[in-house]
Amino acid sequence: MEIDFLDRNNFSLDWATVLLTITFATIVITRLTFPNRFDDFIKLAFNNKYLSTYRDSNNIKSGFTISMFFVQMVSLSLFVHYVISLTGFSNLNYFPTYLRILSILLFFVLVKYFVEKIIAVCFNMEEFAEQYNLVKVSYRSYLGLLLLPVVAILFYNRFSFDYFIWVVSGVFVLFNTILFILLLKNYQKVFSQFLFYFILYLCTFEIAPYVILYNWFVISKT
Repeated sequence: MEIDFLDRNNFSLDWATVLLTITFATIVITRLTFPNRFDDFIKLAFNNKYLSTYRDSNNIKSGFTISMFFVQMVSLSLFVHYVISLTGFSNLNYFPTYLRILSILLFFVLVKYFVEKIIAVCFNMEEFAEQYNLVKVSYRSYLGLLLLPVVAILFYNRFSFDYFIWVVSGVFVLFNTILFILLLKNYQKVFSQFLFYFILYLCTFEIAPYVILYNWFVISKT
């Protein structure tokens, strides 16, 4: 009698389940700690009340902003890890790869933020830079909040890479385009005072880094 041997399936997403649970718990705790602010925050896509109420630059260091930034980083890093797994560069269940992605994203965001602060000080535009960063982190944290349940679904399903990556790229470009349109609309008086520096800032910190990352990804893939 012949015996058929089957490969053992070591696929496990327990670490992702724990991380997602912690992230959802963070949202719940933030909602209970800052009820009014959270209610205004979830309406960010429909009105400008949140940005008008919490426009002070000190809000970028508040507990609410830090909590939502944590949600943003977890959502984005899990999403990037998922996309990379579709390309075959890594396994979805491999936790060390995720940690490297999270570390790179945190390093990229924090270094970018501190370099921006240094340049803002050099050009005597600290208040403008702080308000701009606060608006950016608010909108992107909002995107991270919306992305989290999507990531939770994606992590336990598999989709075609070619179709999926085009949809994601389109949504990302569309969201950032809407973000900058809203920024220009709501802060056009401020931007007009620093038009040259804003264009320089936009090209250096908002366009060039993503072009470099894209070229690096395409080159490494080929």
